[in-house]
Amino acid sequence: MSTSQQQIVKRSELLNRRTIDRSTAEEVGRVDRLWLDAPSQRAIGFTCKSGLLGSKKTWFAWAQVDTVGENVFVTINPELPELPQPEQAVCPIGLEVLTDAGNKAGTVVDYLFDVRTGSVTDYLFKSSGWRGVLDGIYLLPVSAISTIGSKRAIVSETAVSEPQEYAEGLHKKVGQVAEFLHEDFDRTLKNVAGVKRNARSLAEKLQDKALEVRDVAQEKVAELKRQRHESAPPEPPEPPESDLL
Repeated sequence: MSTSQQQIVKRSELLNRRTIDRSTAEEVGRVDRLWLDAPSQRAIGFTCKSGLLGSKKTWFAWAQVDTVGENVFVTINPELPELPQPEQAVCPIGLEVLTDAGNKAGTVVDYLFDVRTGSVTDYLFKSSGWRGVLDGIYLLPVSAISTIGSKRAIVSETAVSEPQEYAEGLHKKVGQVAEFLHEDFDRTLKNVAGVKRNARSLAEKLQDKALEVRDVAQEKVAELKRQRHESAPPEPPEPPESDLL
């Protein structure tokens, strides 16, 4: 799978998705559980359920995952035996979250990871109300975890004393909203520039029209004056001076 771009998803979003053999396009089951390698904080595979009531479980290494979308495409080599689940594979759901000061902060309920690399970016933990933190789902950065086992995770007390609340779907939408706002701002600037250009163009046209109307009016006035002068009766000649005497 290409690693050129992150594709962050929540573990629970993959559960029950169809698993398709890339080479045959046949369904081999549905995603049942994802498994991590605790030391590296990385997904190393998942079990796929199939058969009557999902009784058959098949392990797929994360290296076999080709594409993750509405369906999960996997690469299966029929010439190789079915892979066994590694002993170090763990499922962190339900882990008790303890601080390095010995306090219980909550319980791991999910995690976010990059499906292209398998790397976990954040765990999601449900607060136990420790230190006044309200009930809810909060982000637990991988960097805050000092030790992780099969039942508990020890984390930095500082990291979870004021945790960031997790909003469903927000990790997907933040980037999209930022991109939309950036594009919308660019469109707004272009629209404003277009309005300014149109306003200037309209003002220039109105000014030209006003000058044209003024010139026509002046020509009409001059023409009327000429017509009046030409149609006026001639003035009578002045009488001779002898008549005046």
